[in-house]
Amino acid sequence: MLSTLAPAKINLHLHVTGRRDDGYHLLDSLVVFAGAGDRVVVDPRPAPAGTPTGFDLEGPFAAALGDTAPADNLVMRAATGLAARLGRPLPARIRLDKHLPVASGIGGGSSDAAAVLRLLGHAWGAGADDLQAVAEGLGADVPMCVTATPCRVTGVGEVVAPLDAPAAAAFAGLHILLVNPLVPLSTPVVFRARAAAGAGFTPAARLPAPDTADIGAWLAALGAAGNDLSGAARSLVPEIPEAEAALGRLAGACFTRMSGSGATCFALFTEAAAAEAAQSLISTAHPGWWTATGPLLAGPPEIRETPARSG
Repeated sequence: MLSTLAPAKINLHLHVTGRRDDGYHLLDSLVVFAGAGDRVVVDPRPAPAGTPTGFDLEGPFAAALGDTAPADNLVMRAATGLAARLGRPLPARIRLDKHLPVASGIGGGSSDAAAVLRLLGHAWGAGADDLQAVAEGLGADVPMCVTATPCRVTGVGEVVAPLDAPAAAAFAGLHILLVNPLVPLSTPVVFRARAAAGAGFTPAARLPAPDTADIGAWLAALGAAGNDLSGAARSLVPEIPEAEAALGRLAGACFTRMSGSGATCFALFTEAAAAEAAQSLISTAHPGWWTATGPLLAGPPEIRETPARSG
């Protein structure tokens, strides 16, 4: 059995730069990943002949996916896609331990699928090109989640340019507090609300060179950028501005924003203790909100050998 973290995907900025003829929006975003997320476990041994891959769904947010047929879950589609590409039999079993809220702007489903690709790729000796080819067929966020390292993302999300090691290490020195009011928010609904409001397009952000190790320079440039989906998301979920205001008042927070299409908002800190203290304050003031903390990651989470469950 192999397991890994499916980390929360965080958009530090998100500009809508245009729209293709097929209706898909062009984006510019600096993306990082948090040491908080779902947990994915796979048994890469072949499933018995004529038997589908077993699928176990558990965790605090498992119920939100309970109406989705296993074969339609992104993690199962990821496994099926990679097995077909490599000519391998389907894996025996996949377990998804769901800790991230669904439809929350932090790429939970995409990161889960990417984690399956990384795990099976490790077990089956797949190349990076194989993983990315399957990822592109699963959704715009999946390729960046396979990379799982600080990156600049353009196109509709499929053009992923990882930052150089010095910059990735600089971001990995930060800690994040994630806050969600537990109001699901569909990305297409946010884009429709944005279009109805007559919002236009924004040029790509002016960010430091990808080898820049000065985190202050990155945060200053990101502060001059924004999230073009924030206005529409706020109009749909009034709790978002409340969460943004609460994060903005936190001592020690060096950067705050909404991630993706919402409704998750976040604050960055230079010290883990400050992030944890802020989480305690937010949880006390808003006990109905979901919160999580963790470091930002410099690269993909480790893959671990996990003992099989007895019985």
